[in-house]
Amino acid sequence: MDTRSKILRFLREFIAENGFPPTVREIASHLGFRSTKAVKVHLDIMAGEGLIRKVPGRARGIEPVERGLPVLGSVPAGRPVLRYENVEDWFDPFIWKDCFLLRVEGDSMIGAGIMDGDLVVVSPDTASEPGEIVVARVEGEVTVKRLIKKEGEYLLKPENPDYQVIEGPFELVGRVVGVLRRFS
Repeated sequence: MDTRSKILRFLREFIAENGFPPTVREIASHLGFRSTKAVKVHLDIMAGEGLIRKVPGRARGIEPVERGLPVLGSVPAGRPVLRYENVEDWFDPFIWKDCFLLRVEGDSMIGAGIMDGDLVVVSPDTASEPGEIVVARVEGEVTVKRLIKKEGEYLLKPENPDYQVIEGPFELVGRVVGVLRRFS
């Protein structure tokens, strides 16, 4: 979890527990920083990105901007839950701010739970490890597959036995860090 995500989580938890936001010094202490300067830099960046609101002239004037989706907890099927009762956590889609989405076409990755029509969230980080699901460019076309290493050679493996492993030259475009699916 990056520093800004830690700050957001701490802000939410502190406010939920105390009813008011923490000071910059309390944030620094929680993160293990000796100085408040680094926290102030992060807070300025977060305010610029719209993740927090800084209320001028007010002590403890740091408020998270709730732009995520609330994770209300788990529930057995059929049990009614009020919309914002007992918010357990907030899902912050902005953790993927440097990422992009690609719509999946085909069924070569169904074994990994990636279906035709899904959107994969792709981090442009090309330093992927064997076992990770990646997006790669093969002969000018992009594909989503699992990166594997066999006998010292990197290969692209589909997660459907109806498809063949892709050998040969390819270029990594990014690493799949999430999947979005809409039920309709």
